[in-house]
Amino acid sequence: MQREPQAVACLYGSALADGLEARAHPIHAVESLNRMLETLSRAETVDPTYDQAGPSRVRALVLARAPGWPLGPGDPDAAVAAARRAVGIRPEYPPNLLALGESLDKAGDARGARESYAQARSAAQASGSAERRDEWLRQADQALQRR
Repeated sequence: MQREPQAVACLYGSALADGLEARAHPIHAVESLNRMLETLSRAETVDPTYDQAGPSRVRALVLARAPGWPLGPGDPDAAVAAARRAVGIRPEYPPNLLALGESLDKAGDARGARESYAQARSAAQASGSAERRDEWLRQADQALQRR
């Protein structure tokens, strides 16, 4: 961080650390989440493809899960936009499709969410990454069962 604070890996790691800080210290969560979102934006500007479109995907999840104003930075429509950017960059990556499904669900688009979760399931089945495939399938199946 001290040598290359604007490197995408440093920005992304710093943003994730802010997310952990928000969980650990809920009294300061809004500040931590706002800082996290700002750092994710900078990371996305530096390299939107980093970690399979991670800056956009993580941004979408934060915006979908956080409470909205005045309690937090949550914004379902902005979450959908961020998740769509992630899917546009890496459409075959199941976590991007799962983030889009969650964001669409929060935005009130149940049909779109179902479609995205089904695509995530298909992408997970086709994935060569056996180490994470079971977890992605479980997440997609749980989301589809809730629909």
